[in-house]
Amino acid sequence: MQSDFEWMVPIEVMLGSLNHGEVQACSISSVPDKLWEANKDAYQPKHISIGPLHRGATRHLQLMEEPKWKYTREFLERQGTKPEQNRKSAIRLRECGFDILKLNQIICASYGGSNNKIIEEIESKEIAKIMIVDGCFLLELLIRLGGYMENQSGTCYKSDPILKTEEKVLSVLNDIAMFENQIPFVVLKKLYRKVFPDGIEIKDDHRVANIVRKAFGYPLTSSSGGAHILHLMHLSTVDQNQQHEGKKAKLELLSCATKLRASGVTIRAKLNSPNQNPHKLVDMFDFGISFSDSGVLEIPPLHVKKTTEVKWRNLIAWEQSKIWIRCQYTSYALFFNGLICCGHDIELLLEKGVIVNELNKSSEDLLALFRTISNGAEHMDLSFSEISSRLNVYDYKGMKVNKVLQKLPIRTWHHCRCVFEIVEYYGRNWYNILISDHIPTVWKFIGIVAAALLLVLTIMQTYYSSHNR
Repeated sequence: MQSDFEWMVPIEVMLGSLNHGEVQACSISSVPDKLWEANKDAYQPKHISIGPLHRGATRHLQLMEEPKWKYTREFLERQGTKPEQNRKSAIRLRECGFDILKLNQIICASYGGSNNKIIEEIESKEIAKIMIVDGCFLLELLIRLGGYMENQSGTCYKSDPILKTEEKVLSVLNDIAMFENQIPFVVLKKLYRKVFPDGIEIKDDHRVANIVRKAFGYPLTSSSGGAHILHLMHLSTVDQNQQHEGKKAKLELLSCATKLRASGVTIRAKLNSPNQNPHKLVDMFDFGISFSDSGVLEIPPLHVKKTTEVKWRNLIAWEQSKIWIRCQYTSYALFFNGLICCGHDIELLLEKGVIVNELNKSSEDLLALFRTISNGAEHMDLSFSEISSRLNVYDYKGMKVNKVLQKLPIRTWHHCRCVFEIVEYYGRNWYNILISDHIPTVWKFIGIVAAALLLVLTIMQTYYSSHNR
């Protein structure tokens, strides 16, 4: 009779994992097509595949399988701090195999949803093998990355297949931050506890979580982790204690940086931000944007590094995969999307130190990043709603020219500082041209007509460009 209900076991497992302290159902799934289309490279691992979803997908990923096996062996051979932890690697491996095989059902629950077919096609022992090899490799890699961060010269890693060059390290950091390139965090904890046994309960064991935090440059805490590494990164950077409301994703800031400056807003990089002097391999996001009543908009510096776009896009993908997660990375992306509508906004924010272009990307590439970073997002939170609302109605009454131009239709110089500069220049100088004794009257007339025609043509061009954006 029991076998008649065997088909219901996956349903029971999925339901049981919904509120499990160490497991989350459907926590590792495919990136939605709308997000994927904005930049496919941000979601596809280049060097290291973790878990079953991208396993052997490319020749390059296949070539990295051997280093993964070497890392796995070295992790299993590591010596612990307690005598009872120092056992033969073969014994440790068998114990890992026994425990991970028992996790098969909750592993499958983690890859629920759109990835269920992939998991269903893999036999349970094969899944366990993937988890053991990739999990042990990942733990060894994270431990070494922590040491690498402390030893910035990297001289002791010259023979390491992954840590031998900074470029390779950055690429691997990208790979292990990808949403589809995850394994359940409980697998990492189980493996670590088999190699380094400890008497405490698994839910109170923070060792693996802090290994991850150290590798990515986050502060060490007494939190035990999340559904996977990407989730832990989110937990480490977004305040989970604040009450938050979700809503449909939309552009809230309707005034770009150029228009804000024209309206009298002072834009500057926020001093004393944690992002002021970050480690070259650490990629942090500081959401502490503020706007004072005196018209000063302070934005913590955003350092654009090799890992910035991949981490940002995948954290947004994680936020979009759940309805209960605080979508602060998504809202942050939408704020910058509103702040930047053209290359002149990029130049202004670079000049002010709000954007720090460590990759020396062109203005066009940076513009493409900020314009597409929130593409496909469906929900956000209220992190920057109040600031955006205040900025949208901010009115500096010191410049008559601006007051007139703010009534121009649609988004003329709202999206292009060059139009504003033309208007500002001729607004200041038309009177001087008219009263000058050194310019013949006929040339005054021709100059004024030409200037007016140039202004009209420029506004029309920007108008149509903004509508075709």
